[in-house]
Amino acid sequence: MPFAVRVLFAAIVALFLAGPAGAVPPTGSAGWTTDGWVSLSGDLRSGPGTRYDVTGSVDVGIRVRVDRCNIKRWCEIHTASARGWLSLDNLSFGQKPDGWLVGPKFPTQRGGGVVCFYTSQGFSGESFCAKSGRVIPDLSLVGLDNDIASVEVNGAASAVVCRDRFFRSYCEVVDVSKGRLDGLLTNGISSIRVY
Repeated sequence: MPFAVRVLFAAIVALFLAGPAGAVPPTGSAGWTTDGWVSLSGDLRSGPGTRYDVTGSVDVGIRVRVDRCNIKRWCEIHTASARGWLSLDNLSFGQKPDGWLVGPKFPTQRGGGVVCFYTSQGFSGESFCAKSGRVIPDLSLVGLDNDIASVEVNGAASAVVCRDRFFRSYCEVVDVSKGRLDGLLTNGISSIRVY
C-alpha cells in the first residue's frame, strides 16, 4: 500500500474514532445544581472551599457532571462551558433538581418484618439484617458504602435505598426480595431506611 494511501486511511480512522467535532464524552456522575441549604450561590471555585477564587458560576436547576467529591463536601463539576468546585450542598443526584429538604416519598409497607442486605447477588456474601424503623443515613460509617448487591424482604417490611448519603440522590423502594438490584443501585447504595 503506497505511503499516501496509508496516511489518508489513518486520518479517516482517526476522524471516525474522534466523533463529532467538539464532542465531549459524558464523564462523571450526572447531577443537578440546587439552591442548597447553605446559600453559597452557584459560584464555581478553583478549589474545594470558599477560600479559593471564584472562577465562574452555574444557575440553579442546571444539569452537570460531577467528576469527584472530597471529604470536605465539595465536588468538582463541569458543564459544556464551565468547570470548577461547588459545595455538595448545592448539588442533587436525583432524577430532577430537588432541594436538600426533598427526600424519598414512596408508598411503603410499615412494620412487622426484617430486611436483609447482601454484598453479593443472589442473597449471598456478607450480610446484615434490619428491623422496621432502622435508618442508616451513611453506610460508610458502618463500612458498607456501595457494597450492597441484593436485598431480601421478610414479612410486611420494605426499605428505601438511595445512591447517596442522607437520601439525597436516586432512591428506590424495595418491597419484594431482589436477588439482583437494578443497575443504578447494584453496589451503589449509600443510605437505607427500613419500614
